[in-house]
Amino acid sequence: MIRTSFHLPRPRHPLARLAWLAIGVVAIASALLLGAIVLAVLVVGGALWMLWRNLRSVLGGQAATRPSTSPASGVIDGEFTVLPHAPQTPRRN
Repeated sequence: MIRTSFHLPRPRHPLARLAWLAIGVVAIASALLLGAIVLAVLVVGGALWMLWRNLRSVLGGQAATRPSTSPASGVIDGEFTVLPHAPQTPRRN
């Protein structure tokens, strides 16, 4: 069993115990509420993002914002430089 050096003594007064219980319940409830709010924001934001993407593709906004510059044949245009072969040296093991 792991023993810790930090220990809060339990209060003896019944109202103090009730106050600590109320503080604990409020802390747990606020953590759960904050998590639910974050989850709701993520779900609503994801749904709006997906709706925005679908509307852009349906209305043709994607083709109007970024025209295709690559040729239809699939050829990639570019430049290159031929380097001379370097003499190979034997490997040392």
